[in-house]
Amino acid sequence: MHTNSPNTLDEWLTYLQRLHPTEIELGLTRINKVAEDLKLISFDGKVITVAGTNGKGTTCAFLEEILVRAGYKVGVYSSPHIQRYTERLRINHNELTEQVHCDAFSIIEVARKETSLSYFEYATLACLYLLKEAQCDFILLEVGLGGRLDATNIVESDISVVTTIAIDHVDWLGDDREKIGFEKAGVFRANKPVICGELDPPKSLQAYANQLHADIRYSGKDFTYQIEGNKWQWQGKQLIDNINLPLLPIQNAATALATIEALQLNLAPSLLKSAVENASLAGRLQKIDAASPCAVYLDVAHNPQSAHYLASQLTRIKTAKGSNCKVHAIIGMLQDKDISGTFSEISPQLDYVNFVTLDCYRGANAQQLLDQYTSSQNIIKNKDVIHKDLMHCFKNVEEAYKMTIDKVVPSDIIIIFGSFYTVSDFLTFTQG
Repeated sequence: MHTNSPNTLDEWLTYLQRLHPTEIELGLTRINKVAEDLKLISFDGKVITVAGTNGKGTTCAFLEEILVRAGYKVGVYSSPHIQRYTERLRINHNELTEQVHCDAFSIIEVARKETSLSYFEYATLACLYLLKEAQCDFILLEVGLGGRLDATNIVESDISVVTTIAIDHVDWLGDDREKIGFEKAGVFRANKPVICGELDPPKSLQAYANQLHADIRYSGKDFTYQIEGNKWQWQGKQLIDNINLPLLPIQNAATALATIEALQLNLAPSLLKSAVENASLAGRLQKIDAASPCAVYLDVAHNPQSAHYLASQLTRIKTAKGSNCKVHAIIGMLQDKDISGTFSEISPQLDYVNFVTLDCYRGANAQQLLDQYTSSQNIIKNKDVIHKDLMHCFKNVEEAYKMTIDKVVPSDIIIIFGSFYTVSDFLTFTQG
């Protein structure tokens, strides 16, 4: 350990960021060595590892809600956080104290000796240590990036879940669904259950599951869901019907229910329905009170697939509010995302668009976003005319929001989206 040991959580996080040359470095050799010394490879409780392009967090939220209501002790490790580092670890919905995280970092620091760990690897080991200490009945591990080489994949899981597969993180995972599908399938375990929520799974994923003789269950084949008005039903080995539509994506709710069925817990349908209907997660179509004349929603949607879902939810909200409803968007994104593809999915639902610069690594500036928005042919087709007075650039989220609330009326909607950083910036200035 270095001579001036960190004391506070902020000091520890600053130290972690300086410790390794890159924030992300895929590969399991370094982390495996430390994890084996600390016996963090296998757990007494059941481990569910959740991979996927979109929907990992919401699938974990559904599973967490079901299992906690069923009386189990449930630990969830997820990333990234929105406001507080402590959001990354929950035990029965509750975050742990900053001091507990500091204590865990101290243990990892001693155990790693001369091994260099990235920020994510270090955080993963510390959270795994705390999960082991907590003696949970179930541990939900949300994969950070990919699957095969992600730090979470050092753990021997009992069930593997893959939510959706789309093109994202091209620099690390490849630029087509077959390559990405193979990376996600890296969390599968031989002869163990796999739940595939992706409706069009790549051949690479299916082939790897077959190679491992995994007990894989596919959405659309082994379990299905159907929407009927404002209700929906799920069909696996049993039928659960007359479920109210949840705030979070139904596709992920269906995947979570298939995972519960694979666990053979035999939970009452009434418990499952109530849990699914009430599950929520920060930053996922989150309605907040922000001293605005109209409704304000936050969403971390940052790629075409998640933007498509957000657009469908905005359509639903607008329909309920009536024809006078206008949508005012505040958008900040990272420059390595599929910005034009994201805009193509959601632009038909946006009436006023405010672009903001994200002051962070890889953050796009507002003018870049505006240029992408106006140059996309899909955008032009979706709008009869692009009115310059309907689009503005701002130096940050706070400036954009203060200008927007002067324009809205009670029947309107404000949606702030595009990145975890965008949502975080908004919450930081509104909630401190």
